Amino acid sequence: MTSPYTIAFANVPYFGPRSNAILFEYFDDPEKAWNADIDELIAFGIKPHAASRFSNFRKHHDPSEFIETMVKHGIRAITIRDDEYPAMLKTIHTPPTLLFIKGVLPSIKKKHLAIVGSRHATAYGIRIAKKLAGECANAGIVVVSGLAYGIDEASHRGTLDANGITLAVLGSGFLGIDNPRHQKLSDAILRGGGAMISEFGFTMPPHYYNFPIRNRIVAGMCHGTLAIEAGIPSGTLLTTTSATNENREVFAIPGMIDSAMSKGTNELLKNGAHLVTEARDIFLAFGMDVAPQASATAFLPIGRPPDEIALFAQLGAEPIHVDTAIEKAGLSTTAGSIALTGLELLGVIEDTGGKQFVRKS
Repeated sequence: MTSPYTIAFANVPYFGPRSNAILFEYFDDPEKAWNADIDELIAFGIKPHAASRFSNFRKHHDPSEFIETMVKHGIRAITIRDDEYPAMLKTIHTPPTLLFIKGVLPSIKKKHLAIVGSRHATAYGIRIAKKLAGECANAGIVVVSGLAYGIDEASHRGTLDANGITLAVLGSGFLGIDNPRHQKLSDAILRGGGAMISEFGFTMPPHYYNFPIRNRIVAGMCHGTLAIEAGIPSGTLLTTTSATNENREVFAIPGMIDSAMSKGTNELLKNGAHLVTEARDIFLAFGMDVAPQASATAFLPIGRPPDEIALFAQLGAEPIHVDTAIEKAGLSTTAGSIALTGLELLGVIEDTGGKQFVRKS
């Protein structure tokens, strides 16, 4: 069992992963580190102001209280010495000493793919993230992302829609998730058999400076990282840099040359990232023998009404406004609306926002 003192150190707000790594390197027992005097802490590399604030912190906190919090919220801790610790993560330059986990980590035999991208993703980026995440999940790949808005959220949801396994690596502590939408998604990830992972103390808010720290975990525990829409500079590029530094595969989706959201991914492609236009590109780079599968939702079932067939024929991979599609199909507004409803109930089309529709693929 992980020492209560190790867990307590992870919840000291004045210490980050680097400070804890210093302490655990010099003290063979975390209890000794907890009880060390200020001069000892400073001598071992802890900054004086942090050592002083820590001295005050431990006067008001007992390590046992953090164990109680873990039990209450279903959190467990694993160290780098534990068998459950992700094997690939152990090999990076600065692996986390301690990880907090909710849920189940999948077998290390499964391929892991990080899917990352802009929080301000376009409808195109969201659609591609969902599509590729679902296809990778169907091939047995574990999809890893960061529970942020945009591409992260779409990747998690695309995986869940395909009944796949997805892992979310947080830039906060578990009790620092104060967004109801993210909390709902994290619950769905756990129900789907995935896991939530954090290096941070339980109540740590999602500070902006946490995310570069988090990104090395996202890339480090995966065989490859796929970038879908990224500006310059961006956290996405920091993640792909981590992947490159750790000799992982880097993939990128091409985008329009005049789109700010494509500047980062297009730059990655110029610098040698794998060009991805379909999930099979990822499978081949991973050495997986997975044949492309036609989606069951790509075609209409036999016997559908003619109006549905006519409207469906006007929809494709690029979003089109429903009024335009109805007009091109030669249907009245009423007939077109009825056909649209039928196609939505079949689950063969998707509203990308603003009454813009595409075929699901």
